[in-house]
Amino acid sequence: MTDTIRILLADDHPLVRAGIRATLGVEKGLSLVGEATNGHEVEPLCQELKPDVLLLDLNMPGPSSVDIAASLLKNCPEVKVLVLTAYDDEIYLRSVVAAGAVGYVLKDEAPEALVRAIQTVVKGDTWFSRPILEKLVRDRGRPVAEKAEALNERERQLLKMIAQGWDNARLASELNLAEQTVRNYVSRLYVKLGVSSRAEAIVWAHEHLHPPH
Repeated sequence: MTDTIRILLADDHPLVRAGIRATLGVEKGLSLVGEATNGHEVEPLCQELKPDVLLLDLNMPGPSSVDIAASLLKNCPEVKVLVLTAYDDEIYLRSVVAAGAVGYVLKDEAPEALVRAIQTVVKGDTWFSRPILEKLVRDRGRPVAEKAEALNERERQLLKMIAQGWDNARLASELNLAEQTVRNYVSRLYVKLGVSSRAEAIVWAHEHLHPPH
């Protein structure tokens, strides 16, 4: 990418912010445009600074990370929410992904992993630290019925459309949503189904939705 990636950091720990600031400061193509120290500051700063990526600490004073991610999905859908946390609990993962986050990076990762995560989510992909991926792989063993029941009405509708071969642009037009919002929905759908690609999602739909159209 030739354009500079604009990043907003939200974390209430000064030392964590200093470390991330130092990591991003030496990377070409990355620009830290602002810092939030509590949940109340995040959305106003997103609206003011218009970052490409929000690095969001899971636990801060103020609104929860889940509430922040959900609100940004509605009000600032162009912002990629990348959760940065010390927790690898699956409950936390599913909560923030369901709310709109597109990635989950553990704080004990090497600095290079954070840089790769940022670059990855900006391209429209998702990023999960290896321990998180391992949890998701293990979760593939959940009964199909349990996965199907976990889908909400919008996700079922989206999956049926994907199974018919609709791309994100057509989905956005039909559902009257921004294309970025559709990409976020699709990413969360992959996580719920335990698949990693559109092709796998289509196969899953044809095998387990009755009917898939």
